[in-house]
Amino acid sequence: MNRTARKRLFFALNPDAGVRKQVAALQRVCGVEGRAVPPANFHVTLAFLGMQDAAVVPAVRAIASGLDFEPCEVALDCLGAFRRAGVLWLGASTVPQSLLDFQARLVDALNTGGIGHDPKPWKLHLTLYRKMRTPPPTMDFEAVRWRLAGFSLVESISVNRGVEYHDIAQWGSGE
Repeated sequence: MNRTARKRLFFALNPDAGVRKQVAALQRVCGVEGRAVPPANFHVTLAFLGMQDAAVVPAVRAIASGLDFEPCEVALDCLGAFRRAGVLWLGASTVPQSLLDFQARLVDALNTGGIGHDPKPWKLHLTLYRKMRTPPPTMDFEAVRWRLAGFSLVESISVNRGVEYHDIAQWGSGE
């Protein structure tokens, strides 16, 4: 099987340009030593499917097409870290119940459809830095308000200096 027959996939919430700009400004003032995530790669993963045979993409799209996404708003108002992984993230202290319910329905639909995915409990977070070499910052900042209107199926493609993310399909309105 050749490499293009497999795809590294995940479902994501993709910020609009205004949210990306605000998050990038916050990222610049964090004072963290590590590998900054490029603003083009900012996202919140809803479900990580990992390496999948390309033949499952139509089934994955059909599963997502059967789900309704209720628009909502989150306030990205807290910094956190996955210390063992060396990740600094921006998250929300409160997640709308409709978004929690949607993520659970997505995972249930993937399970019912026999689509493998990472079973770890979900936590809304947007990664700012990887390979963090300094303690996470303690700082006050103004919350980034993000209106969520849809979600995407995304392919992660390895490139020379990291990864690029390409939407395969989108549901709901974009920006």
